[in-house]
Amino acid sequence: MRNLVIQTDFGTGSSSVSAMHGVCAIVHPDLKVSDGNNAVDQFNVLDASESLMYLLPYWPEGTVFVSVVDPGVGTKRKSCVAKCANGQYIVTPDNGTLTYIKEKVGILEVREIDESVNRLPGSENVHIFHGRDVYAYCGARLASGIIDFEGVGPAYPVEEIVVADYPHPVKKDNEVSGMINEATEHFGLVGTNIPFAWLEECGMHYGDEVEMVVEYKGEEYMKGVFPLEKSFGYVEVGQPLLFSSEMETVMFAINRGNATLEYKLGFGPDWVMKVRKISA
Repeated sequence: MRNLVIQTDFGTGSSSVSAMHGVCAIVHPDLKVSDGNNAVDQFNVLDASESLMYLLPYWPEGTVFVSVVDPGVGTKRKSCVAKCANGQYIVTPDNGTLTYIKEKVGILEVREIDESVNRLPGSENVHIFHGRDVYAYCGARLASGIIDFEGVGPAYPVEEIVVADYPHPVKKDNEVSGMINEATEHFGLVGTNIPFAWLEECGMHYGDEVEMVVEYKGEEYMKGVFPLEKSFGYVEVGQPLLFSSEMETVMFAINRGNATLEYKLGFGPDWVMKVRKISA
């Protein structure tokens, strides 16, 4: 019996998530099902991929993740299960959600879900809730051992997995750049895909002030000089700073404030952050 973890863009108050839990209980009453993140940005497959990257290291080998961010629900996009190089499984629409997993974790094999056997009986005429009727049902069957990986359905080439386009991080001379991939409203944290270790490689160290530029759709959106510190408490309350996120990437925030709202920042492929060393 494996763990099963659910993530969706349904919202934390959605009864649809409970319905998915219920389907899992119907498949096997002893199956352990947990919620990962049900507040993934709506329709945002890159945010779904980022959330999975955050969750995967903290669950044991063999865990089955059911990820439902599915703007193309009911269309001909594939429903699949990916077997990751770390021994975990991801049940998801093949719509870009596997982008970071394929690039950074590795996918050994991917199989298209055979809905003739791995779909909730009686749901065949419902075309808008594959999260409940296909992904939760198939994921629960896999996690409980009712089917093995081969029982998911036919394999197809890993090279055919849909990968979303996004700005990759770049390091050159005294500057690093990359996509803003997080801008939360709760704590106001603004995260990027820039490896934090690159800052030191470019001569930027804790205690330094660095220049940060944010671009939106290729145009400069904001610019400023900010301290580079280990954590929030190294600056005064209300002061912005740059630091290392939990994922060891460059992050921007305001100590006990909200950088997302204060600077009106968004996230996704249109948003790029650049951090530069200030010349002496």
